[in-house]
Amino acid sequence: ERWRRPHRCLDELPLRKQGKMGSGRDKRKKNKPSKPGQGAEKTERKTLKAEDKRFRRQERAADGDEDDIDAILAGIKLQDEAKVAVDVRVNCSPPSERVNCTFTALPGQRDTDLILFGGEHFDGSKTRVYGDLYRFNATNNTWSCIVSPNTPPPRSAHQAWVLRGHYYVFGGEFTSPNQERFHHYKDLWRLDLATNEWEQLHLRGAPTARSGHRVAVYKQKALLFGGFYDAGKEVRYYSDMYELDLEELTWTPIGKPGDFQPSARSACQLAVHESTMFLYGGYCKRKEDDDVGVGQMEKGTVHSDMWALDLNTYKWDKVKKAGMPPGQRAGFTMAVHRKQAILFGGVVDMEKDRGEIIVSEFFNETYTFQMATRRWFPLVLRSAKQAKWSQDQKAQEDKDSLALLRQDKPKSALDAAATKIQAHYRGHIVRKAVRLYKIGGIVSECLYSPGTGLKPPRDSPRPIGRINAAMCVRNNTLFLFGGMLELGDVEITLDDMWSLDLSKLNEWTCLKELTTLPDDLKPVKSDSEPDSDREQ
Repeated sequence: ERWRRPHRCLDELPLRKQGKMGSGRDKRKKNKPSKPGQGAEKTERKTLKAEDKRFRRQERAADGDEDDIDAILAGIKLQDEAKVAVDVRVNCSPPSERVNCTFTALPGQRDTDLILFGGEHFDGSKTRVYGDLYRFNATNNTWSCIVSPNTPPPRSAHQAWVLRGHYYVFGGEFTSPNQERFHHYKDLWRLDLATNEWEQLHLRGAPTARSGHRVAVYKQKALLFGGFYDAGKEVRYYSDMYELDLEELTWTPIGKPGDFQPSARSACQLAVHESTMFLYGGYCKRKEDDDVGVGQMEKGTVHSDMWALDLNTYKWDKVKKAGMPPGQRAGFTMAVHRKQAILFGGVVDMEKDRGEIIVSEFFNETYTFQMATRRWFPLVLRSAKQAKWSQDQKAQEDKDSLALLRQDKPKSALDAAATKIQAHYRGHIVRKAVRLYKIGGIVSECLYSPGTGLKPPRDSPRPIGRINAAMCVRNNTLFLFGGMLELGDVEITLDDMWSLDLSKLNEWTCLKELTTLPDDLKPVKSDSEPDSDREQ
């Protein structure tokens, strides 16, 4: 530890200032031959000394306690400066378990790669935040880890997107190991996908530091909405919106306070269709007076409203729920496929015994929002026979399904009731029947299916319920990675990966098995209980 030595060496002594010399003496000095240690050697020595001082300052900054975020980030910067070249590690191990990372598909029919960046993992004792970058080849199902100099610091709850050969990252947060302190970023980074080299873009007028925000890309612009900032004593939620012109590299705020717009929130989801951007859900905390009048308490609010933004006028309109929308939930994930937005997962907290006990229910349901018609439907997997039908026969699907049901004798009274209800009713009447008669499992799927009336396979594999998973769509395939769930008081960070063919909708395919869930904590399915799409 060189900076702790009591005496400085001669090279560390300050240089004396030279007085101003006359022109004649200056000429004579120029004509003299240079002595050893002067000129270029002296400049090089001073440069090395300055670099050594800077290195020692960074080492002193990195010498902090376990939750000193400034010291942790200084140490990470020192490690990053030791990298001198890009290192692509092909066929590496898959990413470790994590939540709140980003999973982004490269656009274009020829591109087969997905990019995963960042995230965090809580092992029950400490929190670890990641800054690693992976590329997944969807054709070969192989991972590559890319290690580059000048990389963004580790972060989670950030946003990432791809446009014209570049991968962008904005914002996010870094959490100390004991979750005592938080650091929110407001930096913008760009990765050249051809050279795998990072650069930080220093632009004026950027949004304030935040995490939990959302970004959608429209033409050559990135649209940012919301997020939150945890200052320690208070948490601020945002409802502001910014436009980033990716050609001119300029930030522009959109709207003004008092406009008709969504309320402040984080963890909402955005989807763009033609010249409209849809916003759904989100979460925020508000201070309310407690029951005993002692002071104010923070209470969480889960949003389930939907908004539409006209991208030509930047005017918001509220969207009325239609079809069969999902129930209220937080922590769900959404990805866009053609004219539909696909929603997966989420959690809802239910209070029991007058709020003394909170039970969390984690979902593995999948819903689709048809952006052209603005209607919701549950995404129900088809049977093996249905999966063979081609796309041009899809219009005849409902009639064929009902004809098949009339030929086969129903296996149970519930099946018959489901078929009859579905043949005559839709929307809220079906949901009312499900709640009234407490119909669940496969029959509930049959009721909620938009017109098929056929059961999905009972033994088809599917992801377990989770929140804050990473999800994206490449061509016609949906990919899902990681996330988090709670079993009792135990928080489990997941590392499994799944795919779903959106053109066939026959079954989920497990690309990587879950390894982080202990056997004694795996949910046990009883043979006497009906299957359910939701796991608690």
